[in-house]
Amino acid sequence: MNEIEIVKQNYDLNAQAEWERLEGFHFEFEITKCYLKKYLKGSTVLDIGGGPGRYSIYLAEQGYDVTLVDLSDGNIALARQKISERSLNIKTHVCDARDLSALNLGQFDNVLLMGPLYHLSGADDRQKCVSQAMVHLKEGGTLFASFISITGGLNYYLDECPEKLINEPALDLFDRMERDESWSGMAFTQATFTNSVEIEPLFNKSGLTKLSLFGQEGITGTRLSYLEKCSEEVRNLYLSLSLRLCENEKYFAYSNHLMYIGKK
Repeated sequence: MNEIEIVKQNYDLNAQAEWERLEGFHFEFEITKCYLKKYLKGSTVLDIGGGPGRYSIYLAEQGYDVTLVDLSDGNIALARQKISERSLNIKTHVCDARDLSALNLGQFDNVLLMGPLYHLSGADDRQKCVSQAMVHLKEGGTLFASFISITGGLNYYLDECPEKLINEPALDLFDRMERDESWSGMAFTQATFTNSVEIEPLFNKSGLTKLSLFGQEGITGTRLSYLEKCSEEVRNLYLSLSLRLCENEKYFAYSNHLMYIGKK
């Protein structure tokens, strides 16, 4: 089974878990929504690799004309259910993010690429995803692309289960961290944990102008499971601090996800 089939099977089987991942208050969701609100342009959004549609549905509820594409039949089936329950009008397609040509989608004011770059290990495949996003992005439009950070695995263990690191077979992740590189391999599924220094060069090749690069959890990544259950007052304090610090590259290590925002 190749890496694409592994990822597809994972989400086909776990679409509900992916939907629930951002249920309730989550720093990743709250911080990302702030940046979407700040940088979204026009009225149309193409959500490439948008899973079961958490962001697509949020944006459609804000009045955007949204099209959702995902590799997983299970994700799209759940997205269609959630869309129907909310009486929203979101166009949905099952397709590989590396080649959307069969869909004849046209161009959009905004493109979200907040999933495919989590998984693809090959530089050529990652570039194909970015190229497809650019094909469907209008001149002057905005691209939003997310990555799992190289420290995301460490943050997970520190937050959820520090003792399990003793039996972790993929400790070569830390060899890559030591060498200041990225890592690809089997984690929750086939995944790529990206070093922040590799992000801007990927998009510079496409002629984008960087608007922002930030940590989607801000400074909370090592204590997410505790902080997200705290009182609203405590959560708001850490949300405020995270928003102040999340674009400072010195604190990227605290975030499990990083987002690049660029203008075409």
